[in-house]
Amino acid sequence: MPLSTFHVYSPAEFTNWIRSTAFTRNITFIQNHHTFLPSYQNFNNHADHLFWLESMRSVHINERHWADIGQNITIFPDGFIAVCRPIDKTPAGIFGANTGAICIENMGDFDIGKDVMTPAQRDSIILTNALLCIKFDLRPNIAQVVYHHWFDRAGKRFTAQQINSGAVTQQQLQKTCPGTAFFGGNTIIDAEANFYPLINTKINALNGAPAPPVNITHKKVNTTTLNVRSGRGTQFGIVRKIPGNTIVEVFEEKDGWSRISSDKEEWVSSTFLSL
Repeated sequence: MPLSTFHVYSPAEFTNWIRSTAFTRNITFIQNHHTFLPSYQNFNNHADHLFWLESMRSVHINERHWADIGQNITIFPDGFIAVCRPIDKTPAGIFGANTGAICIENMGDFDIGKDVMTPAQRDSIILTNALLCIKFDLRPNIAQVVYHHWFDRAGKRFTAQQINSGAVTQQQLQKTCPGTAFFGGNTIIDAEANFYPLINTKINALNGAPAPPVNITHKKVNTTTLNVRSGRGTQFGIVRKIPGNTIVEVFEEKDGWSRISSDKEEWVSSTFLSL
């Protein structure tokens, strides 16, 4: 087949494009991946979208012997969104599980201790998944918005127990893709707790529906400076710091950590908050 023509969009441009474009392929689910390589360091050293798309295409053709770049969509650290292999063409994303799929590659290495996802990329990942769900009448659930890590090398789904227990990682049955720190982790439990709710909120916002009610408490930072992290645990990167005596809104509390954003993975240790 002829090689794809790449198109790079801002989030607003991509929103307009996906809403106004007609597609013919039957789409039944969305795959989420991370590139691993190229990573943030690569992009920061050479922030050229088309350069990296052509580089990935070269690897996919010359090393993996595919006909073209594998993914339908690439989302960059700066939040720009590229359409790669056309949406109407089946991707090369999860071997044995590509029929009916759209493949999203998120540039970066999102394993714990590696790249800390930028807010711009995070927002574009949520936006892209939400727009695709709306466009193709999908729902953010374990059947229709999936991670590469959940499938074996023949394209068969692992059991939820295998995925959630960490057995897939421990036994090296599949890559960690989209990363062990991707929106809090790469298990089904993580997706249901941290990723799907954000997509649902964005779907409602895009459709003009009111946001669901949230039980919010107000607490004060009781230490000199409080680290805000991208997940529940000190293994997650610091996204910002809050000075002492600041009053914060707490939207969720879990495992000794408090989420202080209504729509972002921003967590602080509950130990350093008081009523």
